[in-house]
Amino acid sequence: MRNQRLADAIRQRGWDQSHFADQLGVDPKTVERWVVTGRIPHPRLRDQSANCLGIPAGVLWPDAHAPMPGVSELVGMYPTRAELSPATITSLLAGASQEVGVLAYASMWLWDSVPNFAATLAHKLDSGCGVRVCLGDPDCAAVALRGEEEGIGDGLAARCRMALAYATPLAKGHPQALRLSDKTLYASILRFDDDILVNHHLWGSPAASSPVFHLRRRTVDGMAANAIRSFERVWADAQPTD
Repeated sequence: MRNQRLADAIRQRGWDQSHFADQLGVDPKTVERWVVTGRIPHPRLRDQSANCLGIPAGVLWPDAHAPMPGVSELVGMYPTRAELSPATITSLLAGASQEVGVLAYASMWLWDSVPNFAATLAHKLDSGCGVRVCLGDPDCAAVALRGEEEGIGDGLAARCRMALAYATPLAKGHPQALRLSDKTLYASILRFDDDILVNHHLWGSPAASSPVFHLRRRTVDGMAANAIRSFERVWADAQPTD
């Protein structure tokens, strides 16, 4: 399984895998195996890598240690959503075969930045993958309050309407795939099978400036499963669009 944590840590240092390999004195193909196949290096190289990247070895290779509960589910961390590459969404979306979920007030960045996002969702539905998109009701009190807290007033409601316009063609062929919610969202949640992206909302800060955690579900009661349950609760109470 790909070690996304290690790949992100190398990229955040501004390096590629070959430069990282040079820092460690190993063959670049060795580092490639660590990233692509998830192979765990020997303890000496784990410690050397951790010192080189400034990240604990237990975070880079949680399966090689006895991590704190939940750490093994943490695939990657992004200080802000703006640092989450659209290419990551494209890759996760392409790999999903069972379930794709979007829970957000608007998440216009998905429709604007991820190539062919709407068309790919439609293709997933046609191929039998479950797709559910839950957006904020632009006329609800929760959206109005969030707009005030972020200092953009009616701007958030306008984004909700725009996101709904982008998603409506998806619902024409699959009306069960789109709903609107009037609930307060403390995090936006994107699901791609067992990979979950949780964009936490910080008061007064737009979602793009708030952190994102990439989780991978391993157990029925871990952090990823908890995020999925939150998604399900909101979806169950959301209203279909007409």
